[in-house]
Amino acid sequence: MHAILIVLRTLLLSGACLASGLVCSQTFPSRPVTMVVPWPAGGAADFVARTLSKEMERILGQPVIVDNVPGAGGSLGAAKALRAPADGYTLMLSSPLDILLAPLNFPAAGYKPEDARAVALVGRTDLMLVTRKDLAADSLADLVAMMKANPGKPLSTCIMGSAAPHSLLGERISTLAGVQWLEVPYSGLGDCVRDIIGGHVDTALVPISGPFPGFVDNGHLKALAALGDAVHPRLPTLPLAREVRGFEGLSMSLWAGLHVHARVPEAIVRQLHQATYAALAKPELGKAIANTGGTVSGPMSLDQVQAAYLKEVRLYRTMARPAATVRP
Repeated sequence: MHAILIVLRTLLLSGACLASGLVCSQTFPSRPVTMVVPWPAGGAADFVARTLSKEMERILGQPVIVDNVPGAGGSLGAAKALRAPADGYTLMLSSPLDILLAPLNFPAAGYKPEDARAVALVGRTDLMLVTRKDLAADSLADLVAMMKANPGKPLSTCIMGSAAPHSLLGERISTLAGVQWLEVPYSGLGDCVRDIIGGHVDTALVPISGPFPGFVDNGHLKALAALGDAVHPRLPTLPLAREVRGFEGLSMSLWAGLHVHARVPEAIVRQLHQATYAALAKPELGKAIANTGGTVSGPMSLDQVQAAYLKEVRLYRTMARPAATVRP
């Protein structure tokens, strides 16, 4: 009889767990958690993931293992994270490139943005429009006027793949301004900036992070406008593009976030959300991310995080192009 009562009690608890999700979350996590990074080890995303995972380990009481799965524009790692069981034990350090642009441009990626649920916004890095130092334009308005005055001689700009946020934003700027760039393809920003400094390319969109603000400080690059929503503390005198006539509201930043599968139980998502923002509240973590040029995001409710993510989905859908029209 005692054994039967134990079985009945277990079944009742299991039913409550399934009904509310609350009892389930009380035992989460009971084993290591994996954080998939869709980019190679040693990069900015990897640094953020390893810094964040150390703090989350202390809060969750379980190891948080970083798993680098690079390739195919971040889609290999994102697909792996979204194929894992929807139990909260697989997180993904996400960015617009892997969670949004990869599936929007390449349906063969095998997932769509709505397959993921936003857990937290970790931080952001704003972009800025820079030119070679001797270009005769000192503002975004000057640049547009110059390009309109010489339609037969378009200014050159670096393109890091047609589906990259930098390239999509460059196209949006040209559309709003009614001008055309001469696009010069590059595999990375390092070679692009080297050629701008050398006077071989006219313009580029680069992050306000890493070595790039330093190139502005020492005069190797000329910065015309920031593409963020607010003045960037690293370059506080740099005007915002969105405040220039014709570019009202124009902004884009490269964000890093945490996502899980959309079917992970709500109670577990909330627990991961709380753990992430508790980690981000640690001053040493914020300082480490700020040292890379990023801005740590302030606390947001889970609903706010998801709403912000869905807003990004809508934004990138207006800019993304289907695979058939993407240049090689």
